[in-house]
Amino acid sequence: MGEITTSTISQWTYSYVRDRRAQTLLARLRIGYTYLTQRYLLTRDPQPYCEDCLVPLTVRHLLVECPSLIELRHRYLCRCRSRDSGVYYLSKVRGPACLVPGHDVYKYLGEAGLLPKV
Repeated sequence: MGEITTSTISQWTYSYVRDRRAQTLLARLRIGYTYLTQRYLLTRDPQPYCEDCLVPLTVRHLLVECPSLIELRHRYLCRCRSRDSGVYYLSKVRGPACLVPGHDVYKYLGEAGLLPKV
């Protein structure tokens, strides 16, 4: 596992999040390791792949890259994309504007059916 430095992840500023489950989800998304994407390391199962894209399942793929989730991404993560090119950046999606409980990322993961698995 790579070393996480302060230059990689900005200062933790989510003290307003009181729900323990929400804090856990935020932490998992920010470091890129969720139960859905990393479970295989603990259980010795095969690495999970995206059923639509046939690429390894990662937080980046789920939040930014998967073409089968593009409609949901446009609906819920529109504040998290670049204004110039319309490209979604993982740093913006995991930023404070999109990680407020009840907003963007939570709704996106919920409607995609991923929230209970993360």
